Formats: sequence, C-alpha cells, structure tokens
Amino acid sequence: MKKSDSEINIFTDGPGIVLYSDKAVNCPEGEDYFSKEFNTPTKVAEHLKKGDIIGFNTGGSGQFVLKVREGYPSEQTICDFPTAIRLAMKVSGGKVNIIDVLWLSEWSDEVPDDQTVEMEDGFYYVTVLTKKPSSGIWGDSQEILLYFKRIDMMPELTWKGIPHLF
Repeated sequence: MKKSDSEINIFTDGPGIVLYSDKAVNCPEGEDYFSKEFNTPTKVAEHLKKGDIIGFNTGGSGQFVLKVREGYPSEQTICDFPTAIRLAMKVSGGKVNIIDVLWLSEWSDEVPDDQTVEMEDGFYYVTVLTKKPSSGIWGDSQEILLYFKRIDMMPELTWKGIPHLF
C-alpha cells in the first residue's frame, strides 16, 4: 500500500480508470458490478454524485503512470497538464483503490497493494489532470495526476455522464 505523494503504474484493458474505497462500496465477490452498476453514462453519473465509486474515460486501454498528490495543483501544473476534470469521493476504510474499469466485471476485494493509496477517511475533491504523451498516443505511458483535497462534505456534482480525460 502506498501513501499519498506516490506513483502507481497501471496497465488497463478497458477504456477507463476507477477509484473507490472498500467500505464505500458493498459488492459480493465475483459479481459483475460493471454490467449492474457502471455500464451506462447515467449509472456512472449516479455514482459520481454519491462519490462511492468514481472514474473517468481514458479514451482506450494503455499504460498509465498515476501520480497521487495532496491538495490542489499549482497554476504551473494546470498549464503543463491542460486536460483536467474535478470529481469528489468519500474515503472510508483508510485507503483508495485504483483499478482498470474492467476489474468491475468480476468484482474482487483483493486489490494489489501497489494499486492502493493510504488515505484518511473523509470527503475529497479529486482533481485529475493529464496531457497527451510525447509519442502523441493516448495511453502510451501517459501521466495522470490525481490531487486529493480533503473537504467537509460531499459536494453537489453535476456530471450527467462519463467524464472524459482525453
């Protein structure tokens, strides 16, 4: 398990990345949570508004380097990583799991330690930033910055579909 201000390398087969904490989502082992709860823009938006399981579309599968940070990005970081979205989530259980969206097709409570981040329970804004890799190909060792800023309560989000990060 990593602490914030860490780096996670993740290869995805699916077109997105999902974040959640164990105690915020109740799902039986082996269930197809994707088909049941996360396969339409409307369903994704419902979860984004609750903050129990959040995600974003990366535009396709690939290799991603996720850099987890605390607070908000600086103005320079925003200039350097111009593709950005803001989400929010509830952390419950002391950690955040970061997985390929297709992981939800066969739910498992066993997330690899190198894909979890220790985090104090509470509500967080999650600012997600990226830029096109130098190769010009989305998903080619693409850097994604995840900034977590603790807040007092879950904000009212207005997402009506799946956030796109490309």
